[in-house]
Amino acid sequence: MRIAMVHSSFAVRGGAEQYLRDLTRSLVARGHQVRIFSRDGGDERIRPRAAARLGDRLPGPARKALVHLGDLLDPTGMRPGDLRDFDPDVVHLHNWQELGALPVARIARAYPTCHTVHDHAICDPNNALGNLGRSRLLDAALAVRSAWILRRFRRMLLLFAAERTRDAVRRSAPAARQPASRIVALAVPTPWHRLAWPPGRRDVFLFLGALSPHKGLDLLLDAWRETTPATLLVAGDGPLRARVQQAAAESPSVRYLGYLDEEGKRAAFAEAGWLVFPSRVAETFGLVCAEALMAGRPILASASTRPPMAADTSTIIYSDPAELPALLRRAAQLPADEYDRMAASAAADGRKLDWDDHVSAVLDAYETAAR
Repeated sequence: MRIAMVHSSFAVRGGAEQYLRDLTRSLVARGHQVRIFSRDGGDERIRPRAAARLGDRLPGPARKALVHLGDLLDPTGMRPGDLRDFDPDVVHLHNWQELGALPVARIARAYPTCHTVHDHAICDPNNALGNLGRSRLLDAALAVRSAWILRRFRRMLLLFAAERTRDAVRRSAPAARQPASRIVALAVPTPWHRLAWPPGRRDVFLFLGALSPHKGLDLLLDAWRETTPATLLVAGDGPLRARVQQAAAESPSVRYLGYLDEEGKRAAFAEAGWLVFPSRVAETFGLVCAEALMAGRPILASASTRPPMAADTSTIIYSDPAELPALLRRAAQLPADEYDRMAASAAADGRKLDWDDHVSAVLDAYETAAR
């Protein structure tokens, strides 16, 4: 099978980008032909139009407004002819922001197309999901936008990582005809769930991801300064790196591990007893949470980002960031037998996240779309 992966950009090394690379390698290993089409970092480059390039030089708010307008219009001019030399049997669309809804709709009319919904871009262009209900005008505008996009995506098979994301999209435009969809839970290509992991230290917490305010790292650092229950490991890179390094310099309870490769992540999970997932944004399916469960590590997360692949017995959830210091203390002091039960529950969740099964499910979706 010839598979065209279409993705907006690899400028950020995030979960969607890593997932696309991992999936591509696995599909090639199974004998399929795969080519990546992207504005950067792919096999074929999708060149933005002059207006989109001009947007790169605008101030932040103006650029953001132009990007969201471009999502509804045609910032790249991408057409089915751009894929004609490869002549794919199926197109797998990933993040489409800055490509535009119109170009990818044209692609879907020409080729069988699946779209993995990595985020809430259909119904939430700028993390406005948390602001729903504050303004009737904003709610109405988002509903119109969602319905317009869903009509353009009606020929696609949408792949949702979790039911709650599909529900959010359906609620965003209840009167719109919904494209065909199915749930395909994500996974990561590591056999961690088949390994005999040593017990984690319940007084060691791990943050792994983008060092950015939208991931809630600043909330975690503030809570840690207030309580300092044990040891905090921070891994990743991003705009808050200097603050993490300062916190590590001021307190031996904080250790900055840098950006970790596979071996480094495995060592970090082997030491830590908990993953902390304090993201501010509405997450669809945090891949780092999948890794934690596969390592048998329970998760401390906010209610808005509760990992959908984790049972209630595998998580500690908070609704208000003000609760975080007390929950960190509680987790660090959890009785050993209670922690062991949570770790066993996490490991049971992780055993369900098999990468080979996931790749097979994606291939089945391709065949469905092709039919």
